[in-house]
Amino acid sequence: MTTRGLRHLALRTRDLGRTERFYLDVLGLKPAFPHEGMIFLETPGGHDLLNFVQSRRAFDPGAGGLDHFGLHFPRAEWRKVCERVKRAGVRITGRRGPSAIYIEDPNGYTVELYCD
Repeated sequence: MTTRGLRHLALRTRDLGRTERFYLDVLGLKPAFPHEGMIFLETPGGHDLLNFVQSRRAFDPGAGGLDHFGLHFPRAEWRKVCERVKRAGVRITGRRGPSAIYIEDPNGYTVELYCD
């Protein structure tokens, strides 16, 4: 299996604006691209992304605010991974357009499998 590595971590936030200002102004991250209801920030030098997802629900960051993590694949490999997911009987819990699916791993973590 060939991936391009761990591309982003998605974390919940109750205050998108405050979070964005902190990561841009204090930590020096850069906006990666716009997306409604969330922000994608690029880390310096590594091109990794932090994705903050707007959440109205209260959560305890000490107990974990992780929404999901994403694994990026070249398109041909992504199709093969999707077939293996299907053959393994793994339930797809969500979709984002035609090139991303969300599944749950054995630990209960949500994993986004996607290609561009």
